[in-house]
Amino acid sequence: MAQYIRDRMMIGEHHAIHEVQRLARRAARCHLPVLITGETGTGKELLADFIHRNSFRSEGPFVTVDCGVLTREVARSELFGHLRGAFTGALETRQGLVKIAQGGTLFLDEVGELDNELQQYLSRLVQEGEFRPLGGAKMQKANVRLVMATHRDLDQRVSEGAFRKDLFYRLHVISLHLPPLRHRRSDIPLLVAHFLERFQRTGISKREFSDDALRVLEAHDWPGNIRELAHVVAQALVFAEGARIEPKDLSLSVKPSEDVGEIYGLPYKEARQESLNRFTREYLHRTLLKTRGNVSQAARESGIGRQYFQLRMAEQDIRAEPYRRKQ
Repeated sequence: MAQYIRDRMMIGEHHAIHEVQRLARRAARCHLPVLITGETGTGKELLADFIHRNSFRSEGPFVTVDCGVLTREVARSELFGHLRGAFTGALETRQGLVKIAQGGTLFLDEVGELDNELQQYLSRLVQEGEFRPLGGAKMQKANVRLVMATHRDLDQRVSEGAFRKDLFYRLHVISLHLPPLRHRRSDIPLLVAHFLERFQRTGISKREFSDDALRVLEAHDWPGNIRELAHVVAQALVFAEGARIEPKDLSLSVKPSEDVGEIYGLPYKEARQESLNRFTREYLHRTLLKTRGNVSQAARESGIGRQYFQLRMAEQDIRAEPYRRKQ
């Protein structure tokens, strides 16, 4: 059965999504901070919202902060508040987001972007559960659950000196990882159906995706993940001329197997493995497309055993069923 976070878009039947939700439900029962990792666009805020709504704080506020857009000059004031006269222009006392989130959950997105000074204050908030407003002399207790997220490799950031080691270990008590969309391609038809229903409720003409268009979506590597998929579906609904959306109607910024530039920034062994994975996905896709999902025929034409072919399909999360749809 498809999994949902309320009526929003964390949808999927892939085992990785079931597992992360199972762990998130368990994490929601305690007060410890949670760190969510994953690429941009994988749904980290939705998972944080899921944790909040399954916790004993569900009746409290859910406050989100994009740390990536907080400038150093205003970040401390935004998070912890300030007293009147704390700095030039501080004409009145202002509550910070930590205070506003009292009794609920504070979600800090892209926490890896905070500078060292803010990391120090955040480390105290995590460890001691207290904070001090800018210009204040006394510590204040924070009755708030912290959920944080990042697309960064925090291990690497620590080794580079860009992220505090003490904060890193305090955040890694409970860590959840959201897989990229290319690792759960079997969920793409479900997500497309969800976005079609959602966007059509806004008054956009009702359309459906052709089988060929769905195959193109399933073969794409989705560097922008679910967020990119939502944009592609919306654009196709708006600009497609016919009742059915065809491959020519899809505005994909990078075609399958063309998105190779970032590979060269990886260590050699990782780049080699990623290149092999991309070749394998493209080869399987084209072969199954040619044989209309007949795995035995695809294996014969590939010159390999059926069991070996199926193993490669499982590794790349590719199913035969979508290729068997009526052409």
